[in-house]
Amino acid sequence: MENKLPVDFVEKMYLVFKWLFAGVGATIGYLKPTIPFAVICLAAVALDCFSAYQLSKRVRKKHPDANDGKFKSKYANRVFNTIIKVYALIVLAYYVDRIIIPTENGLYLPNIIAGMFCFVQIWSFLENESSENDAHWARVLQRIMVNKAERHFNLPLKDVFPCGDKEQTQ
Repeated sequence: MENKLPVDFVEKMYLVFKWLFAGVGATIGYLKPTIPFAVICLAAVALDCFSAYQLSKRVRKKHPDANDGKFKSKYANRVFNTIIKVYALIVLAYYVDRIIIPTENGLYLPNIIAGMFCFVQIWSFLENESSENDAHWARVLQRIMVNKAERHFNLPLKDVFPCGDKEQTQ
């Protein structure tokens, strides 16, 4: 006796998959215009994560007891949530720009949102690169940026440098 699926079941599964793929296709179609913004923001996040990893290695080299110099998966969830939030904001901005506030040329809201996010990520990248770096350009940047090496120690650097400026204590 041969086991065959009932014709009714096959037809129902065909309809389910037909509507499922139609929904997936429609979703991709609606999101397609925002993909370039998402790719650029994702690249900015990846660059920032790489520079944070490099900072961790520099801290480990200078202060072996302060850090293990490895990538920490506990931050991966925070990075993933940031990417999801930014992409959702870009999609929302795109549809606000196209549907709610339609103008002849558009307000370029997704461009503005992606640009602001990338600026913050580039700033963070520069903070990471200038922290625990002895190069002249890094010391210049540290005058206006946060020293992220503080996150790798158990005490804030302001406790080590009470004046707030490392250059004044030397």
